[in-house]
Amino acid sequence: MHLKKQISAFLSAALVITSLSGGVYAEEGVAGRKMKGDINRDNSVSAADVVALGHCLLGKAVLEEDDIFYADMNKDNIINVFDDALLRKTVLGEREIEYEDETNPTEPPTEPPTEVPTEQPTEVPTEQPTEQPTEQPTEPPTEPPTEPQTTTAVTTTIQQIDLSDMPSNYSYALDWVWENRISRENSTARWNTIFDQIVAGEGTLNYVVRWQSYKTLSLEQRQKFEDMLETSVNNWTDYLVGYDGWKYDHVDVSIVGWAVIDENTILDRQPDEIIYTNLTPYDSQYDTSNGREDIPDVLPNAPDELSRMYHFDNNIGFDYPGGLDKRFDMYMWATQGFPDIGGCGGDWGQRLSDNAYLSMLDGSGIHVFEHELGHGFGITDFYGEEGALDGFPPGGFPEPTIMMAGNSAEITNYDGWQLRYIWSKIKDETNSNGTRRFN
Repeated sequence: MHLKKQISAFLSAALVITSLSGGVYAEEGVAGRKMKGDINRDNSVSAADVVALGHCLLGKAVLEEDDIFYADMNKDNIINVFDDALLRKTVLGEREIEYEDETNPTEPPTEPPTEVPTEQPTEVPTEQPTEQPTEQPTEPPTEPPTEPQTTTAVTTTIQQIDLSDMPSNYSYALDWVWENRISRENSTARWNTIFDQIVAGEGTLNYVVRWQSYKTLSLEQRQKFEDMLETSVNNWTDYLVGYDGWKYDHVDVSIVGWAVIDENTILDRQPDEIIYTNLTPYDSQYDTSNGREDIPDVLPNAPDELSRMYHFDNNIGFDYPGGLDKRFDMYMWATQGFPDIGGCGGDWGQRLSDNAYLSMLDGSGIHVFEHELGHGFGITDFYGEEGALDGFPPGGFPEPTIMMAGNSAEITNYDGWQLRYIWSKIKDETNSNGTRRFN
């Protein structure tokens, strides 16, 4: 990957807050009071705080001592997925914000000190001080310390959970979907779901971009596509961290090749970029067009011998020329002339219009791609009526879901439990020969 780096929770929140919506702001008249969940101290509990906590749970960042109050939503002195669930409910307005006076901590000492130590301020600063102490002593030491003073960090605990920890109000909907949609439609029956691909790839996922378009791509755009893919995949798999034997804290997603109609569409080509120009005729008569552009009559392809899908469909094992890192698991398929809204997805990849993909580089409409990713994990669409064969549970869903068109513009906590539920159902499967699905 390009530019894989560790980032702080606060910086992460700042980077993505422009593309997230929702949140609850402090009420009037509560100045000087701390808000449970306001991890980034912006006087609101919002999606930015969810992102910040998520990075801490994944080990990408740590919480300082002063942050623990804000992140410990259930007050059990452990920062884990249960706090994440309560934080999300607060952002959605399903829970009221809890406040506490700045000067009255939850557990005050029985005998307050007569003097306040300089290294422990009585009020939480809005920004972490860079130097300690805040007041200079009257007589500086004759010898400066040999090492700079550092702030003590408190690492988070990822507590293992399983299906028994599922919120009780999710149970009916998830059971109904599993029995009436997923099992009946065999949407997880192929041992080639994204679950299978990640496990076989040892925590990695490789894409080839199938650029069925004559529009040019700059180097910056190509790098952003890789970042978009990794972000979207982990927006799903973050829910599996610490869950029921899932082994991966993060999924590394890479673009390992570009299959193009015309090599000239790749601008500023880099020496390490692999470009495929093999073309086959393409009949678009069954495609829907956007009415403005023609869908190209040729289709670019990457080599079958590197395709996991080809190996799976032909039951030829999973040995790839050059090794595991050279394979590609799915296509990110972009088609010129395809409708700008909507698409399709599965264990083969995700297909959207070239315009849709290009617009996602600034964060717009990424939920459409994440919806299609959901199909790769085996989650079905919910287009039919309530209780119908192609519909949704009688009584509806307990929370919005990204898998029902127009229902949610982001992956929700319910969606996360849908992913967990599927994993718990399939993780111990074996075939007729006794071979385990996941080793």
